[in-house]
Order: sequence, then structure tokens, then C-alpha cells
Amino acid sequence: MFRELPVRTVDRTRLAAAGIGSLAMLLQLGQVGNALRSPGFIRLSTISVLLLVVLMMDMLRRKSSSWWTVPVVPALVAVGAAGLKDPLGGTSLALSTLIVCSLYDTNRRWFARMAGALVAMPVAVAISPDVVAQATSWHTPSVLGLLPQILLMGVLTRAFYLGLLRQERAAARDATLTQAGHELLAVTENAEIRRIGERTAEELVRTHPGVALLIVSRDRPGLTISFGAGTPEGVSGRLLTGSTPDPAELSALIPGFGNWQVDPLGGEPATAPLLMVVGGRRAVPDEVRDAFRSLSYQVILAEEAQLARAELEYRAHHDHLTGLPTRAKFLRAAASAIDGGGPVTLLNIDLDGFKRVNDQHGHAAGDELLVAVAERISAAAGRDGIAARFGGDEFALLLTGPTGIDQAERLCAELCEPVRLSAATVRVGASVGVAPAEPGVTVADLLRRADQAMYSAKAGGKNRVVRYGVTETVAV
Repeated sequence: MFRELPVRTVDRTRLAAAGIGSLAMLLQLGQVGNALRSPGFIRLSTISVLLLVVLMMDMLRRKSSSWWTVPVVPALVAVGAAGLKDPLGGTSLALSTLIVCSLYDTNRRWFARMAGALVAMPVAVAISPDVVAQATSWHTPSVLGLLPQILLMGVLTRAFYLGLLRQERAAARDATLTQAGHELLAVTENAEIRRIGERTAEELVRTHPGVALLIVSRDRPGLTISFGAGTPEGVSGRLLTGSTPDPAELSALIPGFGNWQVDPLGGEPATAPLLMVVGGRRAVPDEVRDAFRSLSYQVILAEEAQLARAELEYRAHHDHLTGLPTRAKFLRAAASAIDGGGPVTLLNIDLDGFKRVNDQHGHAAGDELLVAVAERISAAAGRDGIAARFGGDEFALLLTGPTGIDQAERLCAELCEPVRLSAATVRVGASVGVAPAEPGVTVADLLRRADQAMYSAKAGGKNRVVRYGVTETVAV
């Protein structure tokens, strides 16, 4: 029946109960043989006991019980006990079946089975012939005195089972949340963060059947269900009415689920951008809501941490004024482009006349000018190029393709165009050094060549383009 021993505590308990209970029932076969019964009834009694054992093993195999066994089990207990030499020995049959079934039943099924177990023994005595020294009736104290014992064992077994189930679910919740926390720490993309959060929510719902989780986001159209776990298909994306989720509307949307509770996750229910809504077919335990709340906060914190990492990454590799990449980021991109083997051209750009603007109109105007120049250089970079600010009024541009020198001349002309600032309209120029990549040339070599070409442009009269290795300059 088992390829390997069960791991869960509940499953191990069920295995032990089924084994011991079946053994107890099989031992009663030695007591079958009421002298006043016909051979046919004796065989029927033996078959009843064996069927009880088969039912117990079937429950163990399927890990569940069925409603049809509720009337069948008491009937088998009554028939089996009625064939014993002493029908009171059927107490073992009643207790064994009740204990085993209590480890599978729902609450309603358990109540019904408890009633059946309490009826089975009096019925067995009532239909059993008098074979003991003193005649026994179903309503004698010796029979009725067994009923509280059966009731007590049933209640204790059920309480023990529910305690095990709660403990196991609590351990499963903790393990699921811990695993999600470990995974979220290593994730650097928001899409992956949400995927982990949604998968973990589905696992929590599977651990607690009859519970549903909704994540509701507040945007311009209103409240929208952005995610649902334990809900029918088509719920995600539905628009809700009102400023807060209405339990009646949610119950109509997800039939059978009530007891909805809204958690604004630290915000105000009427204004919070994100709402967690938990509902169930019955009242949802506090520990389950706490687990969903903990998961929601884990996802929120992971997204905030990702935004913070992205912001730090951006600030570390981009100029704070112009937003262009820094020297280090630019050189890594240039090295990657050179390794790609395609045409690569590096431009070193130094503004002419920038100091004059700073002196005449102030540093604020100078900063404004640098931002405007950065925008023109970024536009020249296009989709495939990369612009960077090396510091002060020195910029760089990496171009791919065979038209690098032509683009350099057009950019130099554009940088000479007037720039409208808040204080005044100014005009500056640019000295541009151009260095095309060649086989065997490293990014450091390319940068050095572009620097030399730029200084040649400065020495040649400024506002011009000089290509490395070419003495002729192009003035703008």
C-alpha cells in the first residue's frame, strides 16, 4: 500500500490507527460463533467484520472517507457484534472504526458517524440472542454504560486529530513563508517577485482548503482584482464598485465564500493603493489571515528593496546632473561593443566656451547648459549608441556603424547651435576627437586615441572634428 513510510505526522497517525484498529477487529473473529445463530448469520457476521477492515484500509489508501460509509459502518458493526458469543465484545468494533474514521471525516460527517456508533451497540445487543448467564437487554446499564465511553473516545480522537492537523498546517505555513522569504532575497526583478508571491499564495490556499485570497489594487478606474488564489478563473482583472471591497459583491462574484475581511496593509481602507482581502466558506482563522498578511508584506518589502537597489545602481553608474552614464559604465559598454566585432567609433567631446558661460551667467546657467548639451549628444547616440559624461564639460559618445565620422560632424554642428537658458541664450562650441576601433585595439587604446584627437582639435582652433591618425581637421 505504501512504497515508503509516510512523512506527515497525520499520515503516520492514520497508518498506526488503521493497523491497530484492524488488528483489534480481526481478533474479534475468534469470538464469532453465537450458538443460537444460524450458520448463515455466522458467515454474515464474519463477512461484516472483514468488510470493516477493508473499509479502514481503503480510507487509509485514499486518505479520505465517503458519506456512504456513514450508515454502512454502524450496520456492519451491529451485524458483526450480533454474531459474537458476547455482543458486548462488539465495543471493540465500534471504537476501532470510530477512532479510525475520526482521522478522516469532516466535522459534519464525524457528528453523523458518532451518532451511528452510539446506536450500533444497542442495536447489536437488541438483535442478539441471549447466550450469557444473565439475559442482557439493549437498555440495561451494562449496555448504556458503554455509550459514554464510545462518545469519550470519539471526542478525544477527534480533538487529537484536529490538533495534529492545526500543528501540521502551521508548520507547512511557516515552511512556505520561509522558503518564499529566501527566494525573494535573491530576486532582482519585480516580475519574478510577483511570481514568487502568487505561487506562495496558491500553496497557502492548497494547505487551507475553503479559503480564498484576493489582491485588490486601486487605480484610476477604481478597484481592480489584480490577483486571486483559490478563486474561479476570470476573477483576476474584474473591476469592483465602491471605494472599498463590498463583501456582498465578493460573495456574488465567488459563490459559497463569505466572511470576507479587508486588510489595507498599513494604509487607510478608502485610500490604500493595495488591499488584501481574505474570505472563506467558513470563518477564516486568524493565523491563516496572518500568514497571507505576512506574505503580502514580504512581497511589498521585496519590491521596495528592488526599487532601492535599482535607484542605487542608477546613481552609482549615472551622472547626477545629466543622467548620462558615468565613465565606468561607458567603458564597460565600449569594451562589450568592441568584443562584438562590429564597426565601433568613440567620440571624445569637450565644450569650447563653457567657462565663459559659467563666469557670465553663474553656475546654475552652466548646469542648465550641460543638461541641454547632454540631451543633444543623447539624441545623436540614437538607439544603438551610448552617450556619457566624463566630468566637467567633457562628454563621450560611442557609435556603432560605418558612419561615425559623418555623425561626429553633424553633432559638432548641432552643439554650436544657440542654447536658450533661463538667464540668457548662449552659444558654445565643441572640439571632437574621433577614434574608430581597429583589430587588436583595446577600449583603453581607443579612449587614449580619442583624447589625442580631441586635443588636436583644440590645438587646431576649436569647434572642429579631428579623426585619430588623420592630420586634416574639419572645422564647423
